[in-house]
Amino acid sequence: MRSSYKKNNYGKVFYDLVRIHKPEKMVELGVLDGYSSLHFAKGLKDNNKGRLYCYDLWDEYNYNHGNFDKVFTMLYNEGVKDRVTLRKGDAFKVHKDWRDNEIDMLHVDISNDGDIVCEILNLWHNKVSKIIAFEGGTQERDNIEWMIKYSKKPILPVLCNNKIIDEEFDIINFLSFPGLILMFKKKYRQGIIK
Repeated sequence: MRSSYKKNNYGKVFYDLVRIHKPEKMVELGVLDGYSSLHFAKGLKDNNKGRLYCYDLWDEYNYNHGNFDKVFTMLYNEGVKDRVTLRKGDAFKVHKDWRDNEIDMLHVDISNDGDIVCEILNLWHNKVSKIIAFEGGTQERDNIEWMIKYSKKPILPVLCNNKIIDEEFDIINFLSFPGLILMFKKKYRQGIIK
């Protein structure tokens, strides 16, 4: 199963996030082979509640992409298919399917760069009530081959200079490659810290 997350066992982080924060509705943008989807779904299964809605362009994406049927079969074989809905959809359009504060957790792994992080935040920040997670957020990740080749905007500077983040979120950044940015809604964190 291909995933940049696999080397540093981010699957445990995804599973633990779900077990601790107990989301009822989760959205994932970008699936590839389903590594993060599987671990989120295992957490939902063990919580005995919640559903993950996964969106991907699948074979319509011109670069590295997964196969819908293979991901579906893998989730079925792992016994978590009843917690996941796989859909074909564009990450920059499917936000229209959701009401404000309807989603507890959003995970974004769609060839992230600084521009994508900004655009997704603009489109999705009102839809999410608890946590937004972005793949990336390390200097090493900002300097991988395709980011340099295509002159992509680094993610790290966006984290330090974004009005939505400043006003609405507290950030935790995991620094093991590829990195994981966890953005907790301030209103949510205030509720769990009390």
